[in-house]
Amino acid sequence: MDLKRIKGLGVEKVIVTAVEPIGCLPSATALNSHQNCEEFFNSAAQFHNLQLKDAVNKLNTDTNIIHNSTASSFIILDTYEAFMSALNKEHFKGKLEVKNPLEPCCVGLDGNSCGSVDAKGVKKYSVCKNPELSFFWDDVHPTQSAWLAVSSSLNSSLHGIY
Repeated sequence: MDLKRIKGLGVEKVIVTAVEPIGCLPSATALNSHQNCEEFFNSAAQFHNLQLKDAVNKLNTDTNIIHNSTASSFIILDTYEAFMSALNKEHFKGKLEVKNPLEPCCVGLDGNSCGSVDAKGVKKYSVCKNPELSFFWDDVHPTQSAWLAVSSSLNSSLHGIY
């Protein structure tokens, strides 16, 4: 396993990221006009994260036995909860004036994706007026403002690691 190899190279702590709430990506919320996260996809992400937690716990137990240690070498960074916290509309008050955090700034036109152009170089997408006020840039990528909100949620969980 790659994580064991990384530990074998002398790395003391390895951070493994959980899956974010994929049901909140604009690609998943498009069918409901970006009004709500799709719980089916979020349930799948939560199930994955539970399985990841079990695997990381086992990896820590196995590694601790080999290295005669009690410290956790592998730590899960809970990006799921950080995204959910950042996507909460209450979170944005006074920080980021997002009308609808589930709606992307850059949208493809006529079935195209963000950034598409035709053979003549004509844009097949539209971009919102203020991208800095959007949570998602396109169907799957958060904006810089979104990452700032997510990282502020993650900071508290990172402080105790090192």
